[in-house]
Amino acid sequence: MCGICGYVSTGQPAAPVLREMLNTMEKYRLGYESAGIATLHEGKIAFMKNAGSVDTIFPVEGDWSKILLGTVGIGHVRYPSPKAPTGKSIFAHPFLSCDGNIILVHNGTIHNHKEIMAELKGHEFSSFDKKLNNFNDSEVIVHLLEEEIGKAKGNVTEALRKTCKLLSENPKNQFLFAFIHLREPSKVYVVSGRDYENKRKVVVAYKEEFGSVFASYRDKGINGREPIKFEAIKPFIIFEENKFEILDYDTVAILTKDGCRSLKMLK
Repeated sequence: MCGICGYVSTGQPAAPVLREMLNTMEKYRLGYESAGIATLHEGKIAFMKNAGSVDTIFPVEGDWSKILLGTVGIGHVRYPSPKAPTGKSIFAHPFLSCDGNIILVHNGTIHNHKEIMAELKGHEFSSFDKKLNNFNDSEVIVHLLEEEIGKAKGNVTEALRKTCKLLSENPKNQFLFAFIHLREPSKVYVVSGRDYENKRKVVVAYKEEFGSVFASYRDKGINGREPIKFEAIKPFIIFEENKFEILDYDTVAILTKDGCRSLKMLK
């Protein structure tokens, strides 16, 4: 069970906040195998990811904060399913689209990922391992979204509807994902899609002079541990004063520095 998070600030760097949320989620067993962060700064996407713990990849005194600049970002900690490929940086999130415009993190499983891959002609998969003849199933989402944005002539919300419709054609698919798009550099999109186990959720929140934030939320813990509810965003949000929402399924939230807007649009 992976953990995802995102942040759009009012001016402060996003990466340190993302790193703190990832570290909290890792403690609640939402990830242990790998971690990654992506940010957007001056029209460019920067990202770092690797196999290992959050502390190993993003040490407190590390140089990552000098590389991951910007006020908009997303993060991921990975807890792979038993059959998923592991142990290499190529399997870690986030994943970049072929055109370099979209970067995405995902929590869930795309069971028909090989069939989707076969239909995405001309796309290169960075997580594909020739020796294993396998790749991270999550990566199909960013390429599928890239394809649909092209067909929708840049209309991100329309492309998102189509992407989620295609993913939902397999009833076993589970998807909760977030992404940044270079054409909309001040936003983070968060999609609460399908989860037949009713486990994967996110909480989104907004605080004045801080911005908008989201993180994974669970009603039940993993392997006997306490469930993670609001813990990842607690250091940044005053729940008695600030706006927050646990997203329903089939919903997309759009985060900006001025607030969060959720749309029931994926059915």
